[in-house]
Amino acid sequence: MTTCPHRRFSGAPCGGPVLPTGHCAECGRHEKDPGLPGLPTAPRDLGPRELLTLPGREPRPPRARLIRPGAPLRIRMGCSSPECGITFAPPYTAGPVPVQGYCPACGEPYSYRPDLAAGDVLGDQYRIMGPIAHGGQGWVYLAEDTHLGDVVAVKGLLNRYERDGARLADVERRNLVAIRHPRIVQIRDFVARRGEDGQVTGGYLVMDDVGDGTLEKVVEEVRRGESVLDIEHVAAYGCQILEALGHLHAGGERVFLYGDMKPSNVVHHRDGVKVIDLGGMREEGQSEPPAHVTPPYMAPETETAGLPTVAHDLHTVGVTLRELAVWAVDEVPGLGAASFWWVVERATRADPDLRFANARDMAGQLRGALREIRALRGKSDPPEPSHYFRPSPRLLGARLGTVPGIAHWLDRPLRHRYDPPEAPPLDLGAPTPTEIARCLPVPRRYPDDPQTARFEVSGGYDPDRLLAQDGERPTSVEICLHNVRVLLGRDRREDLERAQEELDTADSIPGPRAVRQWRLQWHRALVALRRADLDGDPRQIAAAKAHFTRVRLDLPGEYAPKLALAYCGELLGDDAAAPTAKELYEAVSARNPAHGGAALGLARLALRDGDRAAALDVLGRIRPGSLDHAVARIAALRIRAARLSGVRDPLPAPAEADAALAELHRLKGRDPGVGELSLSADEALRLSIELHEWKLDALHHRADRPGPPGPPGRGAARFGARRLRRLSPREHEVRAQMEQQYLLLAAHHKESAAAHEHLVDLSHAVRPQTAF
Repeated sequence: MTTCPHRRFSGAPCGGPVLPTGHCAECGRHEKDPGLPGLPTAPRDLGPRELLTLPGREPRPPRARLIRPGAPLRIRMGCSSPECGITFAPPYTAGPVPVQGYCPACGEPYSYRPDLAAGDVLGDQYRIMGPIAHGGQGWVYLAEDTHLGDVVAVKGLLNRYERDGARLADVERRNLVAIRHPRIVQIRDFVARRGEDGQVTGGYLVMDDVGDGTLEKVVEEVRRGESVLDIEHVAAYGCQILEALGHLHAGGERVFLYGDMKPSNVVHHRDGVKVIDLGGMREEGQSEPPAHVTPPYMAPETETAGLPTVAHDLHTVGVTLRELAVWAVDEVPGLGAASFWWVVERATRADPDLRFANARDMAGQLRGALREIRALRGKSDPPEPSHYFRPSPRLLGARLGTVPGIAHWLDRPLRHRYDPPEAPPLDLGAPTPTEIARCLPVPRRYPDDPQTARFEVSGGYDPDRLLAQDGERPTSVEICLHNVRVLLGRDRREDLERAQEELDTADSIPGPRAVRQWRLQWHRALVALRRADLDGDPRQIAAAKAHFTRVRLDLPGEYAPKLALAYCGELLGDDAAAPTAKELYEAVSARNPAHGGAALGLARLALRDGDRAAALDVLGRIRPGSLDHAVARIAALRIRAARLSGVRDPLPAPAEADAALAELHRLKGRDPGVGELSLSADEALRLSIELHEWKLDALHHRADRPGPPGPPGRGAARFGARRLRRLSPREHEVRAQMEQQYLLLAAHHKESAAAHEHLVDLSHAVRPQTAF
């Protein structure tokens, strides 16, 4: 049986079996059909080139958008009288309901026909061309503005006899007049409608014409294979929609709620979106007239409370994004589009207090997820600072890129001169749980904390000093969390217990869960990491990982939680049900190539697998001029020559050590620039000795020339080891160089007689033999 040649909407191959009819059992397409449009093979060619960019989309010609006035309506009709309020359905009516007539229950007239026809003129200015659409509350027409000579959209009531028509039209008019935003359709005029008695019975809103390219139609075009929707486009749609809603929600004295967000209420107009149909928009707390919402998008609490909230609006955006993303290409290497889906998950949580705090927060996390997707696809965007974390001043895992201290040689047992010169393996320098707890990025302070101002006064805030609560103000969570971090920087167990007490106090203070819970979870994880070191209990690392996971779900667009989880995964090993440490490190490193902690983490993982080339490649991404570049250069020098432990091929060819030594020689004496490698004479000497040790080890490991037999009797074992091989000229030269370097290192450390003697003994053990 042949395999379907087409692709899925996600971009992955369909792979379904082709039935004898020629149609795929999975996607239903015929094997000879053109199928969905083809996609680029390189991930970086998927989606737009620039961040937050949407493809241009011009509106269809006005005449092409007109619809037949008598076409069937896609709504449920009801009585014009709010006192009656029945819906025209059994038991009141049976069979097709006429679009015009009288209520069978109370006799009130109704008419769902368009009440404007082609050629009608409104306000002596707008000549109607015809209807183009209807929503749940009104008809929309196209009209020619005879004064300005362009085309406008006109919105009127769906039911001309609607008793609340005048009030509904007035509410929408007043709301729209108060709103001015480039992502929201702009109102241009209002034309009142009057009854036979001269009373205002409704009105018509005149708005900019933004076309009919709703996101609902975009999905339909994708479903038919006429266009491609990418996950980057979906995220860009979401960010622009949230711009509009954020403007409504942050209206100052008047906070507006949109209420009815869904794909059919957003138009892709040229290179951006326009939110339309603001008939359901209400001022916060406004109960009359009732808000119009669409059940599949509505937040669960709105069904019982009846009043939309900011949390409800964010829920509707989340559902909208979920519907769009189902049809989008989401082929992304590594962590993939997971962060995008975590944004959707948080926006649609059943508990409104656990959703995003506001549209700005949701947009920030969605933008972060988009940046991550683009980075994993190989695209480069300008960095953007986090609004939630301050970078750590200390680099985690820097030991891999640090010249070994003198203790590296002083703590080493002396080797007999006839023993094989096996050098110590490279210390990969994985950070300890305590180092992770002390050096991770620090959450930014919640600006509405009652005592946050104390942290902003330069003369009154010491980041390393414990702070007391101000008794005249409410208890501060931020002061508690500051004290937790200070106490975790100390080494006594009682300090850890005090940190736990401060954390418990912070947890007991009431406050907004959306902004407080993730901060508490972050510090719970830090306490668990410190406890893991003190108690030697890896279960505490697992507990920290669980806390960091909750932070990642709350802040899916941030890289700090992913970095923390990567460190935990490196210590514990990967969990099949969660992203791997490598995927998490790659997500951070791809988004910020200058991040040394993520690059060093990837290098350590590669070295554990014996892949030097991969380790060197990721360290090479750290660009010159960045603060971590010097550490990366030292790490790369060491990795090229090092003996690795626990791998099949522990040593590289001696030529790799030669190349590292040559680069080290070129670096000595250079004027260091910002972030460039700068070594003292003693550091350069120690690094040179380490590289020579690995070179000698590699030469000895590959040597194959036997030496002459040694004398029998006492010391035969030593001479037996000696007679196994004769020094090659290269090995003789390396031993002579190392002898001189050990003696020079001993001269640098004369302050301790024992250290000086130990280093001299190392030189004796390595010097080339003169008698055979």
